[in-house]
Amino acid sequence: MLKILCFGDSITLGEKDIEQGGWADRLKKYYFKQSAESQTQKVTLYNLGVASETTDGLVKRFELELKARSIKGQKLIILFAYGANDIVIHKNKNIVPDSYYIRNLKLCIESAKKSNADILLLSLLPIGQAIEGVINQHGKLRFDHDIQKYNLAVKNLAYEVNCEYLNLYKIFTDDNKEQYLSNDGVHPNSKGHELLYNTIKEKLFSLSS
Repeated sequence: MLKILCFGDSITLGEKDIEQGGWADRLKKYYFKQSAESQTQKVTLYNLGVASETTDGLVKRFELELKARSIKGQKLIILFAYGANDIVIHKNKNIVPDSYYIRNLKLCIESAKKSNADILLLSLLPIGQAIEGVINQHGKLRFDHDIQKYNLAVKNLAYEVNCEYLNLYKIFTDDNKEQYLSNDGVHPNSKGHELLYNTIKEKLFSLSS
């Protein structure tokens, strides 16, 4: 039995995907279908996304969530998809500065490795051009240069702790990113979640094989 734990914010939770509830839930449905067809449950996926969460929130709940779902001897893959809220500007600085962001992820990775989990770090996604450097309807301000800074930091972390990194920023910007984003400029739309689902599923295949 393989267990996949998907930790993240409202993007992981699936907000704005009105068709299938987000990339993580799309993956869950895929594995449910796979189990039904083979009549053997080989993979269980948990969507542990929490709206508006930063890595500060992740640290507070991670060990409890992990303990509740990991069983000794079972293969475990843990995905971390954070940063969209950490980078938000408050009082002229990021809510969670990049050094604390990396510290938080590193603490959780160290804990996860005690359970022999494989780790996949997902990059931040780009934001829509209309909200670049503009306070949105929720009073949040984001900049693309912060997204790129945090992405570089998390990529370097993956190298440092010997875990996998997946550049999702690139797959959105290789094409017209706006077609994959909802009207709030932060969350992917259904088309964007479909792209994330296919990309992450392919990466999970290589990790679980």
